[in-house]
Amino acid sequence: MKKPAGFMVSAFTAVTMAVGLLVGTATSTAQARPASACAPRVDAAVMAEIADISAAENNRTLQDARDNVTEIAELWGDAGDPRGGFAVVYKEILDTTVPSIERGDYDDSQWAEDLAVDFVQRYLAGVHAHATGAPVPAPWELYYRTATDCEHSGGRVATSGMSAHLLLDLPAALAAVDTPAERWDDFNRYGEVLGTATPNIIREIEADYGTDLSELFSVSIVGDVIGSERAAGIFFQTVRAVAWASSRALMSPATEGAGEAAMWAEWHASEVVLDTAEAIGIF
Repeated sequence: MKKPAGFMVSAFTAVTMAVGLLVGTATSTAQARPASACAPRVDAAVMAEIADISAAENNRTLQDARDNVTEIAELWGDAGDPRGGFAVVYKEILDTTVPSIERGDYDDSQWAEDLAVDFVQRYLAGVHAHATGAPVPAPWELYYRTATDCEHSGGRVATSGMSAHLLLDLPAALAAVDTPAERWDDFNRYGEVLGTATPNIIREIEADYGTDLSELFSVSIVGDVIGSERAAGIFFQTVRAVAWASSRALMSPATEGAGEAAMWAEWHASEVVLDTAEAIGIF
């Protein structure tokens, strides 16, 4: 697979433009979201349970991790605790991607499973650190700080998790499992698979946290033209293309430093865009 020079920059520009279009379209009608009362928090006993099921030794297989993410989503989500916003998103993603691996939808099923395990373990490591009071990786520290700030919506919390996981954790996972360039087609299939999870993500986030993410995933007028599920597929494909380019940089000693710096710049930029989207009432 050969990509043109500047692919990383152009791919991320596409993400920013897509969300920017969404923000610009909504500006004329959306109102700034008023400050809300603090959401409920689960008690210490529930946090101890979350700490246990998020521990590395309890998540060595993809099915164990899927089961535990589901339980974490329910423990936080049933209480309306915003810290579960991304767990709800991830539950729906795993409920879609795990069966696709089991069906053999990928040319290299072992690679697909190895990637999925490494990827989910990075999220669970952050959950475990937060639940036990250990140092939390910077993007996930921001996620939990956002989740416990009464000024933020459940949608903003969930999208903070998506930003951290797709722009930072995913490239690292791709590099960690030594993904060869030949796996591009398999990786590309993930984007289409993720698009099919979108209706459930939107429904569950609204049910647990009262936030409608449909406008974000439909990419405004694009979704009206080509259909919301297909637009969501493009949304995920574009972000994941950035992750793929970042992973290629991480896997080469000559570009590793620059690639890591670009990843962090992409993540910071996405957080600025998401803050703007929340400020004008998109979620």
